[in-house]
Amino acid sequence: MSDWVAPTVGQLRDLEVLVNAHHPLWVVETVEEDRVRTILAHLADRVGLPLFVWHPVTGLARIDAPPGPGASGTDSAKGCLAFIEQANMEALFFLPSFPLDAEDPALAARIKEIYRRYFKHRGALVLTTPELELPKGLDPLFTHVELQTPTAETYHRFITQVIRDISARRSVKVDMTPEDVSELLGALHGLTFFEVQKIITQAVVEDGMLTRDDLARVMDAKRRIVERSGVLEYFPHDHNLGDVAGLGNLKRWLRKRRAAFTEPARAKEFGLTAPRGLLLLGVQGCGKSLCAKAVASEWGLPLLRLDPSNLYTKYFGESERNLKRAIKTAESMAPVVLWLDEIEKALGQGDQDGGTSQRVFGTFLAWMQEKKDSVFVIATANDISKLPPELLRKGRFDEIFFVDLPDARTRAEILAVHLKKRGRDPGRFDLAALGEQAEGFSGAELEQVVVSGLFTAFAEGVDVSDAVLADEIDGTRPLSVTMEEKITALREWARERAVRADD
Repeated sequence: MSDWVAPTVGQLRDLEVLVNAHHPLWVVETVEEDRVRTILAHLADRVGLPLFVWHPVTGLARIDAPPGPGASGTDSAKGCLAFIEQANMEALFFLPSFPLDAEDPALAARIKEIYRRYFKHRGALVLTTPELELPKGLDPLFTHVELQTPTAETYHRFITQVIRDISARRSVKVDMTPEDVSELLGALHGLTFFEVQKIITQAVVEDGMLTRDDLARVMDAKRRIVERSGVLEYFPHDHNLGDVAGLGNLKRWLRKRRAAFTEPARAKEFGLTAPRGLLLLGVQGCGKSLCAKAVASEWGLPLLRLDPSNLYTKYFGESERNLKRAIKTAESMAPVVLWLDEIEKALGQGDQDGGTSQRVFGTFLAWMQEKKDSVFVIATANDISKLPPELLRKGRFDEIFFVDLPDARTRAEILAVHLKKRGRDPGRFDLAALGEQAEGFSGAELEQVVVSGLFTAFAEGVDVSDAVLADEIDGTRPLSVTMEEKITALREWARERAVRADD
């Protein structure tokens, strides 16, 4: 790990404060052990302390010592902690992927004794772990240190070094405009250096070139990395606000706030804070999910979707950890849009699950209240009665929008969008009449009218026509009929509590 990933002055200053304030135990939740080692090496030079690094084969050794075995007997976890305890010296001890067995009382006792002794001076023990899970009795003793997300400039230097290393072994051609490079850096944002190295190496080695065509490969690799956690889904940009018919009031709100979110420094100078997020409440199938996708595309940001079905597990405490993992992933990729689909399923189960959803809800509320990273939250909900009232308090979201069933003009626009998407000229159809006929239809139901009409026309060997679409409308019983009471109650609730998304 070279100096091109050296820590920023600000990060070194924060760590120096921990050293001088006698914080003896640190933990960093990361897989980037080399990066942590580089940061600690710079910190050790800054504060004038020796740095020891542990390895399960060679044991504990100073980084400036000649290659060879470390201190005798320190290759085991117990031996290593015993050495640190007895040495009681002002030094930084880096223990990457240390096997801290929560069930071993002797190890826990050693850690507690190190804390007691090292609290009296500037020495510190630093652990790294891919997934943070310290024994309950030890967790309060540790200071949790977060790695800062690398800047675009740092990513650029790293990619340059990776390509230079590959060029030493084979011919490599880079054919990218400055705009392509900027898009590449944006696509890689939030990934670890190890992940970036794998992606770039694979892209270059295959054909000896790095071009704009590799952006699709990079995005696909990033999607797989994000979804590997099992909590979040990564969505590419495949919609824009033009794909969303109606919702004029919501569109204007979003467009007014785009610059404040994507240019937070300029907004702050102007006296504004970046928008936090919004809640889309409304009738099922009326475009809430499509709008979430379109906002990310319109703002040029990644879209991460949190599916409630991926959040909950049967193991105690695991659901809260899943949410924290999702939040951490989103923050590492900021600026980003985080879409919580059908939020009532994630936060609205009350006491029916042993309190798990209440703990998850508490974690989410605390984050929404304190979050500083550029994560714009779009939450969608179909059933307001299942949402805790605390979530709807002003200040959680910037605004609550109600997405109602489309009016006749919007229904005609929706039909036009879906006909055009399927290769038909909307001008050939009497969309005004069809929109009037489809009274009470949602956007999703109108799409199915077009799809079903195409199937009917295809089976009959003709092209889709006004008559075919009219028959499909007549043969459909929309949700506004089958769930009339629930939709009426939803409209009544939203009348004084939410802003209409449409004009």
